[in-house]
Amino acid sequence: MDICRKLYDDAKVDTLVLLLPSNTLYLSGYSSTNCQIIITDKKSYFLTDMRYFLEASDKLGDRFEVVCGSLEDNEELIKGDTIGFEIGISYIEYLSLEKICQGKRLVDISDKIAAIRDIKSSDEIDKILKAQSVTELAFKEALAYIREGISEYELAAYIEYIMLKNGCSLAFDSIVAFGEHTASPHAHRSDKLLKTGEFITMDIGAKYQGYCSDMTRTVCFGNPSSEQTEIYNAVLKAQLEVLDKLKAGFTGRQGDAIARDYFASLGLEKYFTHSLGHGVGIDIHEGTGMTPREDRILKKGMVITVEPGLYLEGKFGVRIEDMALIEENSVKSLTNANKQLIIL
Repeated sequence: MDICRKLYDDAKVDTLVLLLPSNTLYLSGYSSTNCQIIITDKKSYFLTDMRYFLEASDKLGDRFEVVCGSLEDNEELIKGDTIGFEIGISYIEYLSLEKICQGKRLVDISDKIAAIRDIKSSDEIDKILKAQSVTELAFKEALAYIREGISEYELAAYIEYIMLKNGCSLAFDSIVAFGEHTASPHAHRSDKLLKTGEFITMDIGAKYQGYCSDMTRTVCFGNPSSEQTEIYNAVLKAQLEVLDKLKAGFTGRQGDAIARDYFASLGLEKYFTHSLGHGVGIDIHEGTGMTPREDRILKKGMVITVEPGLYLEGKFGVRIEDMALIEENSVKSLTNANKQLIIL
């Protein structure tokens, strides 16, 4: 079934109006800076302006009626008494939609489209794998580029250059941290220079044809201390435990608990300061994840991250992150980069 038709049937409203760029890309496969989608019981409309009209018509003409104009110019396309829309649009967009739909009931259908987007098609997985292959290439090239005295800024720029050079955009701003900065899970890059004996954390991701990858590796520049080795091995073991046990049917809370309980058995749970993982797709964070409060069920076909970490304030931190595809009785790692402790 066409995705637009499935969403329309699931939403149980008279007309759907989709404004979020990630949703319009998902439904159409086409990206532009000006796009709205209207879905009625009979037709699907793609609204854009003259900059994109000809290209959109060429690419989407068999699935959408492409209209050159705004929502305000095409109010007659919004039919019926109940109109589905997404939470997450701007307040200005909501006020505009409310004015256009005056007298009609606006119904949040965000959970309906999120549930559809959660389950990845083979084409979506192929795009995620392509993005991940470029991410892994950037990591490999970075290992050869690292040297004493390099700054976090420079290493991040080099990693991002490799991604762009190989046909991808960035899924997010790369996190590159050295030494004590690695104790901050989302450290902002700085002009800090690399010194011998420091951990390097690289949380990086490419985007290919609209789909994201996400990977974190922690390596050591010079020989690690016994404490660094101990913490690294604990994080690695926690991640391997999750990848070994996780499968469809777990709640996000249960997935998170695998790593959290393992750290607790070592007396290290206070150093695990974030959730275990999140869904990945068009958005770098989307859908069902693994947190201590997530009761939604992990289903076959979801792509999630598995990223346990331990962070010792003022010293260092370690995070190891893979993407994984949820299968019926297991998970399949989509990440092939080495995660044994690399010493440069």
